[in-house]
Amino acid sequence: MKITVIASLVVLVLIATLPAAPTNQSPVTVISGGTLIDGTGGKPLDNAVVVIRGNKIVAVGKRGAVSIPKGARIITADHKFILPGLIDIHVHYAEWHGELHLVHGVTTVKDTGNPVEWLEALSIAISSGRAVGPRLFYTGNSLTSPKPIRDHHIGLESPEMGRLAVRILHEHGAVAAKVHQQISAELMRAVADEAHRLHMPLTGHLRRIGAREAALSGIDALEHATGIPRSAGTEPSLLKTTDPENELVGYYDDLNEAAQMKEENFAPLIKLLVEKKVAIVPTLITWFRVASDHRAAFAAEDATYSRIEALRYVPERVLQMWRTSSIYEPKNDEDLQRFRMAYQKMSRFLKAFHDAGGLLLAGSATGESVPGLSLHREMLMLVELGLSAGEVIEIVTRHNAEFLRKDKELGTIAVGKLADVIVVDRDPLQDISNIGTISAVLKDGAILDRGYHADFVMPLPRPRMVRPVWLEQELKKRQTRLQGPSNL
Repeated sequence: MKITVIASLVVLVLIATLPAAPTNQSPVTVISGGTLIDGTGGKPLDNAVVVIRGNKIVAVGKRGAVSIPKGARIITADHKFILPGLIDIHVHYAEWHGELHLVHGVTTVKDTGNPVEWLEALSIAISSGRAVGPRLFYTGNSLTSPKPIRDHHIGLESPEMGRLAVRILHEHGAVAAKVHQQISAELMRAVADEAHRLHMPLTGHLRRIGAREAALSGIDALEHATGIPRSAGTEPSLLKTTDPENELVGYYDDLNEAAQMKEENFAPLIKLLVEKKVAIVPTLITWFRVASDHRAAFAAEDATYSRIEALRYVPERVLQMWRTSSIYEPKNDEDLQRFRMAYQKMSRFLKAFHDAGGLLLAGSATGESVPGLSLHREMLMLVELGLSAGEVIEIVTRHNAEFLRKDKELGTIAVGKLADVIVVDRDPLQDISNIGTISAVLKDGAILDRGYHADFVMPLPRPRMVRPVWLEQELKKRQTRLQGPSNL
């Protein structure tokens, strides 16, 4: 207990003592001459002008029709393309992620599983300019049935404990709640009720129950498209384990389960998910990379990142993963064919869900893959489902912002929005891979340095987790107060 409390205090002290970031010297920045793809799904605007004052967009329109303030800093974007900053709605943030996300145009992320007290401190440090990174939203600790498997998980012993946990997470900045694999339907209903009362969506990584039961219990999004294979007709007995402590075993179980889906069951499940307004975050680049035709190309690209000298601050275990990508290599041809069948079936399900009016969201599940680049790959794989490039851009900007309940500030380029903007050299509507041709990134109106830096500062390392973790301690204190003094 003392260790976790001390770790939290150290984090808060670090925030207070970090040097302030330099301010943008130009009061007004103008992006002039590019084609505007504003994130709304509307027709692109040629020869556009975007005027930014401080951290807000103050004017958008055609060049010649928008007044450019005297002394403004001009970014010439002729023959280029202007888009909102990208949003990755599923990451597992690490302190080394910051500039990698930003270099790739990812200006906002949602973390879906880390200790809430650390995420709160890191989010404050980033938003105040004392740490470099994307705008950080989060769910905080994942909520599940006992016993908790991963170090940040909280095993809920009752529905009342679930409601209290959601309230504490909300108090500490969580924008959504997340349930995890072994959660029961009863606990999920309690967590969902409290989250919705606080205007928070509930998302989940499922295993014990399927998507149908989760939808009826109040879930708002399915991470990794989990729960769908079980509710599409797979027998639970096909799984090697229902309570995996070995993450790799669980991952391959999910692929094997998806390969056994019965396509005649797709339509009724899709109908229910659409009626209940359950979104799907498929994280194709992580869950189905093993079956992708781009697997070898992705591995070669990862290896080039492992050789960038300025990225030596990335942990060695991660660099080694980039060098080999062995986790994404099937053991034999039989496995590869089964995983490809899983990918094909899930692709058909997701496209039918989208065509029926279902909401797909874009998250890469990056933790130890290349941050930012992983979202570009997710966008490519979403297009390969049969979506248009324009639909995918709208998903990764406006729709992701809407799910975060942050669409009044983020997700589109419009007057009054925060100035998170990227400029790309080639048309992403013609080829979604062109999203990688980024020549400028602005976050909060500031033009960012897009280089990598060997001295990149990581001021808030993730604390070592010791039971009881901070949220468990807080739950015990609150429960004791609620129970009141003993009658003995």
